[in-house]
Amino acid sequence: MRHLSICAVALATAALPAMPPAFAAEPQEVEVKFIERPDGRMSLDLAADRIRAGAVTFIVRNQSPSRIHEFLIAKWKGAPITLPFDAKADAVDEDKLPGLQGLEDMPPGHDATVRLVLAPGTYVVFCNTPGHYRAGMVKRLSVEKSG
Repeated sequence: MRHLSICAVALATAALPAMPPAFAAEPQEVEVKFIERPDGRMSLDLAADRIRAGAVTFIVRNQSPSRIHEFLIAKWKGAPITLPFDAKADAVDEDKLPGLQGLEDMPPGHDATVRLVLAPGTYVVFCNTPGHYRAGMVKRLSVEKSG
C-alpha cells in the first residue's frame, strides 16, 4: 500500500488550474463519518454525494470505538464496487488508482480535516483498511462544474 499524506492539498492543487481567490478562501465542507455498529457492521457516510468543483474541506470523523479507518478518494467512472481489488491483501490495489489522495490510519475516535481541490468528474470515496472496502465502506461522489 502507498503511504498518503494529510498534506494532500499540495498534490491536488498542483494538477489543477488556479482557483479564483474568493472561491479558494471559502471551500465547501463535506462531513465523512466512519461508523461501527454494535453488531460489528461498518459504514462510511458522506453528508453530500454531489458537490461543486474546486476547494473542498472534508471533515473526517472516525466514530468507531475500536477500528482504524482510511479516508481515500480517487476519480473513478465505474461502479464503486468495481475498483481494482487485491484478494490476497483483502484491499483495493491503490497502485492502480492514479491521483489517489486522502488520509491513512486514522485512529478510533479521532477527527481530521483534509482540504482538497477537485476537478469535475465522478469520484469514489472509500476505506482501504483490509476487509473494509469489501464490507461496503465505499461511496460515489459527483463533482460538478462550478458556476
